[in-house]
Amino acid sequence: MTFAAALIGLTMGQPLGPDYYPMNSRTIKLPIEYKKDRNTIRQVVLYVARNGENTWYQEGSVSPDKDAFVYVAKDDGVYWFKMQIEDLKGNRDPSDLTRDPPDLKMVIDTTAPQVRVTNAKRTGDEIVVEWAIDDKFPNDAETKVHFRASGNPSAFWQEVTLPATSRTGVKFPSGISDGVTVKITAIDVAGNKTEITRDLPSGNATTSLKDPPAITYPVPAVPDGQGPLPPDIGPVGPGPIPIGPGSIVAPPPPIKPYQPIPNENTGTLLPNYPPLTNGPKPLETLDPKAPPARPATHAGAWSGAPPAVELTRAQAINYPRFDLGFDLEQRGPSGISRVDLWVTRDDGRSWRKWSQHDGKGGAVRVALDAKENEQLEGNYGFRLVPVSGAGLSEREPGTGDAPDMRVVLDVTPPQIDLYAPISDPNALDTLIIQWKAADRNFGDDPITLEWSDSAAGPWKPVATTGTDPVVLATAVNTPIARRLANTGQYGWRVPAGVPARVYLKASARDAAGNVKEIVTREPILVDLTKPRAKINGIVPPDAVRP
Repeated sequence: MTFAAALIGLTMGQPLGPDYYPMNSRTIKLPIEYKKDRNTIRQVVLYVARNGENTWYQEGSVSPDKDAFVYVAKDDGVYWFKMQIEDLKGNRDPSDLTRDPPDLKMVIDTTAPQVRVTNAKRTGDEIVVEWAIDDKFPNDAETKVHFRASGNPSAFWQEVTLPATSRTGVKFPSGISDGVTVKITAIDVAGNKTEITRDLPSGNATTSLKDPPAITYPVPAVPDGQGPLPPDIGPVGPGPIPIGPGSIVAPPPPIKPYQPIPNENTGTLLPNYPPLTNGPKPLETLDPKAPPARPATHAGAWSGAPPAVELTRAQAINYPRFDLGFDLEQRGPSGISRVDLWVTRDDGRSWRKWSQHDGKGGAVRVALDAKENEQLEGNYGFRLVPVSGAGLSEREPGTGDAPDMRVVLDVTPPQIDLYAPISDPNALDTLIIQWKAADRNFGDDPITLEWSDSAAGPWKPVATTGTDPVVLATAVNTPIARRLANTGQYGWRVPAGVPARVYLKASARDAAGNVKEIVTREPILVDLTKPRAKINGIVPPDAVRP
């Protein structure tokens, strides 16, 4: 796969080569150009490699109705990107990420150059100035030197032509008998800029003044842990990444972004997710685990923003009370008098003392459902501070200190809707099951689909870990249901022997272990074959039975 649009080459100062695209923001929008019919695609997966190493890590996936990835880099450096498509049968293209070159090479640099004046002197109207630039990705070709008369802010800046053999020093006649202000401007490959000035007095004098503070012009970056921004925020990459042969004919209309809607039970906000298809409403379903007289509802809700936590390093749980084990790395003769538990809800920007414990047994009991904790769900960071018998301890955590352990508490089941299946125009025995599921803490492959000829089961998996479709299942040889990615659709090759109408059950499981199951209220027609007859001639009257 290659980029449809040519990459913007870097400047001569970039040591990595002209095929690297520079960015001065850590939030990047990577458009996708589909070269294959989207209806044949289950998902598009984004892989990232760091520091020029051909080792790829999955950083996200989107369903084929999306037109871009939004990637948030944790730090500055060299990034390689590659996209992989997975079709409805589970085939992946490319199958080996290491064989072909990256789709995109990028330098992310949000730090402005550091400039130091190492020498500055004046003899008459002749000025000598030398400097040093410290930057990970410098662009020496864009270094500029200007000067003007001191004490006159409205005076015109005159540019000095720098020698081609050196970009760190210059000697030039100013033609000014009064004081002169020299300005040095340094720009790196990503466009971050720093300007510093040095005032040189009139007459024959050698200056020894310290450098004034530098004026930098970096582009603000997204703080680590804030999570991806919406797709309409942030710089856009060099062009869409094509992900397959051919072109798109009449692609389906894009899905509108999520909008919050009021929760009838709590008055808080829940994610409003649109259906996959245009017009049809979700199938009527019921929750088989709910009491018969009570309709299924979405218990609980998130309020405010989603947790600002690095989910790749946080453990998702659905229970508010647990033991936090610890080891004492050192202790004095006075022993341990207590252990204080400190908690952050904003990934280290602020801390509060949560509780204190005797520290016996190498564990402390954590109770997140304390009465004063008004917002139970969300992210938590922990740090333990043991106190000796003499009253001594390490310092308490403060602003900017990272927690030693992170968890995301999530007690809310996912939301899921089923939609009427449609037949696959390219495969007469395949039915496309459609759904829409939403949760703030979905893990990998959270969806399970099952069918039965009875609303009470037994249930047979639509997708299994084996290769053969399931018609009959026994307790001795029950097939294992395969969990599916939340792509919104799955092509089910309906095996022979399945009734014309069956009940469908969809289950969604989040990373914390919360499960939501729904079952269609009525059996759904899965035999969508339209009978067809072909006339083969006239039957003679004597061949027709009375």
